[in-house]
Amino acid sequence: MARVREPRFGVALASGVIAFLMSSHWTPMAIPGAVAIGVTLIRPAVAVRPAMWWVMAGLWFAAVILVQDRMEDHVYLFAVWLVALAVSLTGESATFLDRAAWHARVLIGVTFAAAVSWKLFFGQYVSGMTLWMFLLFDNRFEPLSTMMWLPDAAMEQSQVGLRELMTGAGGTSSVEAPSDVLWRVAAVAVLTLFMEAVIAISHLLPDSSRLAVLRLPSVVLFGVVTYAVVPVLPFAALLALLAMVVARWRPDIMWVFPVMVLVSVIRLLFLVI
Repeated sequence: MARVREPRFGVALASGVIAFLMSSHWTPMAIPGAVAIGVTLIRPAVAVRPAMWWVMAGLWFAAVILVQDRMEDHVYLFAVWLVALAVSLTGESATFLDRAAWHARVLIGVTFAAAVSWKLFFGQYVSGMTLWMFLLFDNRFEPLSTMMWLPDAAMEQSQVGLRELMTGAGGTSSVEAPSDVLWRVAAVAVLTLFMEAVIAISHLLPDSSRLAVLRLPSVVLFGVVTYAVVPVLPFAALLALLAMVVARWRPDIMWVFPVMVLVSVIRLLFLVI
């Protein structure tokens, strides 16, 4: 644990673990991920050399080109982080955290700013209709619909309507949620958008900004709320790592990574069971 608290080693080890988790998108990438973990544990002096992470970044960029249909947005973000890690490891070890924290802060800020911009551009998200569609046909969102007390009858009617629309059956059922239901869905969508906006703004502003204190709590809140519903384990781990690097890998925040990963794992187990 003492070695994990050393920034360069700890960040390298966590990046190797995430590389292994990311292989869920393409199994062959588990090999370089496992190698990265092994090298970090057995030969830590090698793991903190930029060359190792340049190679890892090259492998992941090749993977996203070869099998684009299996990759999601967070895989691209991870590949960019690997480049940032290689660049951060170049230079004096005493200034590693300064370089890595800047890269991590920008990556989080740009990612969430893009997400907020996309959702604002398509008004269907703000109106609640996008989230409503996910609630109807993605069983991972079931805890969220339960927490919002959404009536089964309204959801079943909209599910039937959407199926008829997609199959061209020409039924009379409506896809839209009743107004007394839609306002609840829209409220959750807007609150999520607000949370993402806080993350984006607090990370894009300089460290001297008063909003900088919101960085870690806003990311952790987003991670716990989001991944307790939709358990995207690799992204949860990556976001936790970036947030800890932005917070300068302090000993008092070592809980962030295991907590965000554990939240996703528990939700995954419930889905499997």
